[in-house]
Amino acid sequence: MPRKNDRRGSIAVEAALMMTMLFAVGYVASDMHRIGIERTRLESAASSAAINIAAQPKLTRKGLDALTEIVMQGHAESQQMLIMSVMQSGRVVWALERGEAEDLCEPPIEEGYYTGDLPEDRPEESDSGSDEDNSTFSLVVVQACRDTGDIRSYGGILMPEVLQVEGIYRANAKNITIDDELQEENQITSEAEQEL
Repeated sequence: MPRKNDRRGSIAVEAALMMTMLFAVGYVASDMHRIGIERTRLESAASSAAINIAAQPKLTRKGLDALTEIVMQGHAESQQMLIMSVMQSGRVVWALERGEAEDLCEPPIEEGYYTGDLPEDRPEESDSGSDEDNSTFSLVVVQACRDTGDIRSYGGILMPEVLQVEGIYRANAKNITIDDELQEENQITSEAEQEL
């Protein structure tokens, strides 16, 4: 009789430990799944914005606002988007910002040039040594960042403070022009004016 009770007791203890482990694994998996879904949504937003802007010969503030509102899918308060027109040489023609969050994305621009990797080779420099840009096309680069502070962790895993992704597409037009309102927002123009 005591042997049967001992066996039942040990099975109950093992079952309780297994259930605890299963719940812990389930919570961690749930957290990773939620972060994965949010990263996929962010990648989709950056790619959608980049591909739509790359198809435009001219960009207006009203059109850009409508596009970014749609691609952010109601998450503008926790997101920041940096939208740039980058020549094949890496020179940034214009850089704009959208989203309500601030200081999430570190602008990948140094001295007017894009510092990230581009999927296309840079043009060969001219033999004359002039500063002329030999780019034959431009790219639209969208860097999207999202604050993860509102995503609660159930499994206790350490989440990154900021999710960051990029979407890069070759533009249909070599020079995508922006309207006067966007030109006032252009961070490249603003930086150049501050240096003068």
